[in-house]
Amino acid sequence: MSEVSSSIRVREDMYAGWLSAAVYSAARLRVADHLADGPLGVDELAERTGTDAGSLYRLLRALAGAGYFREEEGRRFAITPLAGYLRSDTEDSVKDLVLFYGREVYRAYGALADAVRTGERAFDMEYGMPLWDYLNTVRDTGDAFRKGMGAATWTEQLPLPRTYSFDGIDTLVDVGGGTGSMLAAVLHEHPGMKGVLVEIPAGIDHTMRHFKEADVQDRVEVREGSAFDELPEGDAYLISCVLHAMDDEQSVRALRRMRESIRPGGRVIVLERIVPPGNEPGLARMLDLTMMLMNGGKERTEQEWRDLFTASGFRFTRAVEMPYFQGGAELYAIEGVPVED
Repeated sequence: MSEVSSSIRVREDMYAGWLSAAVYSAARLRVADHLADGPLGVDELAERTGTDAGSLYRLLRALAGAGYFREEEGRRFAITPLAGYLRSDTEDSVKDLVLFYGREVYRAYGALADAVRTGERAFDMEYGMPLWDYLNTVRDTGDAFRKGMGAATWTEQLPLPRTYSFDGIDTLVDVGGGTGSMLAAVLHEHPGMKGVLVEIPAGIDHTMRHFKEADVQDRVEVREGSAFDELPEGDAYLISCVLHAMDDEQSVRALRRMRESIRPGGRVIVLERIVPPGNEPGLARMLDLTMMLMNGGKERTEQEWRDLFTASGFRFTRAVEMPYFQGGAELYAIEGVPVED
């Protein structure tokens, strides 16, 4: 690669942040909500959003070039399928995630160099408290965060039970399962299975909706608790995108809780990303950086998952790659079985 083309690549990488900021701004201004019923002129749209018409026009013109919104004659703008995901009132909305990424996460990234120098969490430096304390203190942000993380519908979770075999499991315990959409999908595909959802009080407000929609509500029990508490007995434990928010010591504590309660012949299924070897590009590498900044967690290599299982009383058996769902690629069902004492 020539020196000129290499420098262009660096510039393009820096430009990517500009688009993210523009998407965040449109979500914050609720532009997609205002355009949901049809195109509007920029002056009327500015009045509805409480913005300067000239500045709003330039924001939407930039986003139209990236597929968000469509400019029409007379400085009018229409919503596009891509911008539709920024609406507040749709089941597949990612607006809450966009707001969290564009505000709290991006602010933490601004302290990345300081975090690397000190080894401290960037989020704590910027906000003066750990992430989970912040989400419990700033309730609107906390509610939006939990809503965003649980935005997937149960039908969108079907790739999991259709790729990984849950055969032979009578009772599946979903630890930290959020709104229950993933457990609902698994139970829907396995009519003879019972499920237990374990979630902290703040996360279980909307759990029954997915179970009712999947018609599995009669086979589900919802219990308040966390991954660190004593868990209900089960044949298998599913824990999805929870351990990456924990350091190794916390992850071992959580896995040992499952080991204590698991029935003979059981298994643990950890749904997480695996950092690829060598210099292969991948989303997991950047998510690992994000976990470091936000909560001190980490994405892990296959060997690191093996080591966690060993330290927790499990033996790594396999990692089944999932189709592209749940927010990205490189997601695996990482399976372990208990080591007999």
